[in-house]
Amino acid sequence: MAILPPDPIYLLRGDMGPVHSLLFRVSPYIEHLYAAAESGKIHIWDLRRNKVFSKFIVGKNPCLNLHIIGDERLITQEKGGTVNLWNPSKAIWVQEKSIDTGYCGFCRSQMLSEDILLVPLKESSIGAFSLKTCSIEYKLEPSQLTEGATNLGEVMTLKPIVLQDKELVLISYESGDIALWDISAKKVINWLKVESCPMAVEFDMSHMRGIVGSPTEKLQVFDLSKTHVLSLKTTLTLKNPGTSVITTRPDAKVFTAGGWDGRLRIFSWKTLRPLVVLDQHRATILDVVYSNSKVEAYDSKCVMAAAGKDGTVSLWNLYN
Repeated sequence: MAILPPDPIYLLRGDMGPVHSLLFRVSPYIEHLYAAAESGKIHIWDLRRNKVFSKFIVGKNPCLNLHIIGDERLITQEKGGTVNLWNPSKAIWVQEKSIDTGYCGFCRSQMLSEDILLVPLKESSIGAFSLKTCSIEYKLEPSQLTEGATNLGEVMTLKPIVLQDKELVLISYESGDIALWDISAKKVINWLKVESCPMAVEFDMSHMRGIVGSPTEKLQVFDLSKTHVLSLKTTLTLKNPGTSVITTRPDAKVFTAGGWDGRLRIFSWKTLRPLVVLDQHRATILDVVYSNSKVEAYDSKCVMAAAGKDGTVSLWNLYN
């Protein structure tokens, strides 16, 4: 490797058990990290003291994803299809609304705008859930298409992108198909077929390039042209099979692939070269997130947090 692996700046340990999703909440007043456990409980860590600030129960199932809208709303997505909306009340979150989408897979919801949350649904579909009306405003349903939409299986990943002022979303399916949808037209612009079931899909607008992780030892690289054509370009081979999450650093210079072997592999977006492998974790990585602003507690302009089945949250300053 080009550089020696750094040490984590801190390890958060406790009685969390496996952690499925993470969320930074950083402002001039607070520096918190939300860790959603398999038990259905969220542990809120105060990064200035490296201690748990509070805990609350979302539900009985693992929480697959977390979103925060300003300081006013928290959105949680449970495995099993439940989406919960929470409002702050003093130092705790109080449930405002709970919706059952009926989806039972592992696809994570994604924010399309401050009002619209894209959520996976049954039968290879996704829905645009309005946070104002608390209802599904419209759906993207492959069953309505005339071609390329048979036997897709469950929705696996969602990745909203904006290209030439168009709102698009990359949707990957259990079958190994990836569709580029035009959201306003509610139609598929282009299809891409990959070798195996996509477990993670990331895309960087500055390079017009995407990465697909799967149960295999390969990361497949694809490009998106200005005419909206998806094409496979190359393959990156890993030492061990299985990639569960891929996340880009906010400056879009590197991305992190979290593996089933517990490794965090950092790659350059520009060259696709592996830069370093972090081996702090001892079990599958389930989530990797970056802070979008400076974390004063660690004097770092961007902190990476990773967690998974070993119940530990590792914090990293890759800029050093």
